[in-house]
Amino acid sequence: MNYNIYDNHSKEWVLLIHGLGGSINTWKYQINDMQNYNIIAVDLEGHGGSSINKHKHLLARSASDINQILEKENIHQVHIISLSLGTIVALEFTYLYKEKVKSIVLAGYVLNLHLGFKTLLTFVEGFKYIIPKRFFYPMFANIMMPRKNHKKSRDVFIKESLKMKSAAFRMWLSEFYKTQFKLKDYIKVIKENKLPLFLISGEEDYFFVNCARRTHKKLNEATLSFIEKCGHVCSIEKYETFNKLVLNFLSELNVVEKAKV
Repeated sequence: MNYNIYDNHSKEWVLLIHGLGGSINTWKYQINDMQNYNIIAVDLEGHGGSSINKHKHLLARSASDINQILEKENIHQVHIISLSLGTIVALEFTYLYKEKVKSIVLAGYVLNLHLGFKTLLTFVEGFKYIIPKRFFYPMFANIMMPRKNHKKSRDVFIKESLKMKSAAFRMWLSEFYKTQFKLKDYIKVIKENKLPLFLISGEEDYFFVNCARRTHKKLNEATLSFIEKCGHVCSIEKYETFNKLVLNFLSELNVVEKAKV
């Protein structure tokens, strides 16, 4: 797994996990603004500088790869900031390595779909082998980000996803589909370990916005924020607002930790 480290001489570490079709580069707005934290950003399998392994258990393997990177770099705990597909990797990592997680930010959160969207996802799962990727990726992007003000995020997604091999795109879609049924396990770990959780969603993220609402009802102590006039990729589309929300969340956690000492 390819990764970059940005050492800002801090005691606190942030782990950045991008979305489907993304890479380390899609976090450029966050890397520039998070000068008070050391940052480690990863390329998921089949993205950026990471190759794809066609064996099973892609999600668990990705969590294990991140853990190995943290051990190699002697990083004991991280605040996870994740986007879209990255949110399921963040939750899987938390499920397997909860002792290494200080807090979790889930932006463009994609679990807990209602029945109608699960049906659509089943349709997508079935047709991903039939529709050529040059048609499939733009179609998928326009379903998730349909409005004019989503164009910047949509264009980035299409540009980056077209760089991916078809096998990688299909494998990650399969993980997205299968992980819909693991939510209870993830919620249990978060509750039992009292892990601080922040759900961020664009108000115009029509495909997924209610996922955040439904999950927040199951995790009442979690923080939930919606960004106005914003679609799915809120870390790019409204990055200034996104960064402010995340930095405030992390700052408040530091205040609470210091008060306990």
